[in-house]
Amino acid sequence: MPGNSTVGVGLPAVPVRPVAGLCLVTMVLVSVAGTFLPAVPAVAAPLLAWGSLALLWKELGRPQRVQTLVFVAAGALMLWWALVRGVPPDIGQTLGQNQPILSMLASITLLRLLNQPVSPVSPVSDDEPELPRGFGTYLRSLFGVHLFGAVINISAVVLMADRLSREEPLRLNQAQLLSRSFTAVAFYSPFIGGVGLALAETPGSSPLMLLLFGGPVALSGLALLVWYGRSGRVPDIENFRGYPVHFESLWLPVILGSAVLTAYATTTAYTVLTLITVLAPLVAVTALAWRGGRRGLQRSLREFVQVQLPQMGGELALFLGAGVLGAGLVAVFASAGNWVPFTRFDAWTGSLLLVGCIATSLACIHPIVLLSVMVPLLQGITHDPSFAAVVFAMSWGFGCAVNPMSGINLVLSSRYGTSNWALGRGNIPFTLTLLPVAIALLYLYERVFGLPL
Repeated sequence: MPGNSTVGVGLPAVPVRPVAGLCLVTMVLVSVAGTFLPAVPAVAAPLLAWGSLALLWKELGRPQRVQTLVFVAAGALMLWWALVRGVPPDIGQTLGQNQPILSMLASITLLRLLNQPVSPVSPVSDDEPELPRGFGTYLRSLFGVHLFGAVINISAVVLMADRLSREEPLRLNQAQLLSRSFTAVAFYSPFIGGVGLALAETPGSSPLMLLLFGGPVALSGLALLVWYGRSGRVPDIENFRGYPVHFESLWLPVILGSAVLTAYATTTAYTVLTLITVLAPLVAVTALAWRGGRRGLQRSLREFVQVQLPQMGGELALFLGAGVLGAGLVAVFASAGNWVPFTRFDAWTGSLLLVGCIATSLACIHPIVLLSVMVPLLQGITHDPSFAAVVFAMSWGFGCAVNPMSGINLVLSSRYGTSNWALGRGNIPFTLTLLPVAIALLYLYERVFGLPL
């Protein structure tokens, strides 16, 4: 049975998923405690993350396991190569380079309980209204998945796709809308793993600058999708079945986003990742208690630990494996005297990185690989951290749209039967149309704010 395993002959089965969920809850608590209490060992939270990954390993798909093993093996080989040349490995960085991002993702997972997706296999009740159709529904679905996805992450896609697929299989035009609208969030929202990575790897970067320059790319993407619907580029738009989004439910993204930005503006002691990790559970628990009382809150928290958190196996594998790869690259470049192939990270270099990320993503190489290479390279030169974060977030958004093996395209493929290869290929024109907008914004940043020489 999934979620259970036998630890030995004659020994009782271990409830793998609940134990993994408890490990992840403890990881979040230890990570937050470490922010306020220096006495907390730096490796405590990363060890809990790795333990959770070990428990959930068998539940990962084969491509995810292979990718993680390649990352870890490559990172370990580079660490050994650097050690031979006199650069000892940093154990804390190797095990936990991306662990704060995982704590943030685990925290916002609690927000899923406020917008529970309906099971795609449950029958449609007789009194349930038929899904609306037409261009107006297309627009509501477009903006709905984007606005909710900006805070509750890929759960917004699952929420909508589950409902859409209950009566008939998810159509390609529906899956394309979900994929494109959701990946546009990655240009600016700190609640997305890729943006969290961009902010974490660029100390001193500003999420407000990320919103200022990544936001226009996302808005351009949404405008392009609206034009697709009006110009006939969405097949059979008159019969497009969409999700009945109720925008009065946007109180959650508004409250949480406002709380994070207010806290960030009034304190300089904590990163955006830390603020999200602390504030997201507070907002969610308060809302759950108000909605369901003490008993309802207990049920929700039990589901959070036993069901929702154990679904993070893919994120654990991706970010922990990439952390080992990144630590190996840092060690190699340190052993080479901090060699870098460029002396300035400007709009030209950033534009090349965007193009390179799209190209490598088409070859099914995840954007996190290219970013893992760029981060240690930037450590050897003077650069603007906010500009680097903008470039990294744009790279992640473009890469995930066209990569058949990205999380969003794999979810739409494995859960709903849509071809991830068709989604990746179909998103190429969409992405290439937005690329000049992104490049123009990088040059605008350089012109307005200047970049270190």
